[in-house]
Amino acid sequence: MGGRAWSQEELIRLEELTETYPLATVARKLNRSENAVFLKRQRTGIGGFMANTDMLTRNTLSRILGVENRTIQYWERKGLKSVRKKPYVMYRQQDIIRYMKEHPEDWNAARVTDDTLFMQYPWFKEKRKNDISHKYNWTQTEVSQMKMLRQQGFTIREIAEKMNRSESSIKYKLYGKKKSNGGS
Repeated sequence: MGGRAWSQEELIRLEELTETYPLATVARKLNRSENAVFLKRQRTGIGGFMANTDMLTRNTLSRILGVENRTIQYWERKGLKSVRKKPYVMYRQQDIIRYMKEHPEDWNAARVTDDTLFMQYPWFKEKRKNDISHKYNWTQTEVSQMKMLRQQGFTIREIAEKMNRSESSIKYKLYGKKKSNGGS
């Protein structure tokens, strides 16, 4: 996908270094980014200091689900359990799966970029069939429609359903960005 390929020698060294050193040190010794080392350890199942293959960072989860970090932070306030492992905020896969199943209104299955975690579940397959993919950006017409629906007394959930958007997206668009001088 992104960076340079890992050689067999680097993978062996990664495993050796992971047993003794923290992520930042391993990344520096391998001349790789911390994110690249973290992801490679997750994908290969290499354990050791701070390596836990049943957990994902907020950034990784954000990329997998096609949502913003602030959306995941909102989910935490709604009940998604997180674990702080400085400098990361991590999520156990079982907690992610439970949250996604219990809160289908919060996410769009068509945006999921890697469904490995969910593809075995019938509820995900059904949601994947029903959710449609649309661009992230809002058109001015959509913003106007959303505001009109809100003025007419529709709830956030009802607006989200009518507009095929997540509740968090509606809330963010309505209340998240305060612009000065009424600019657009």
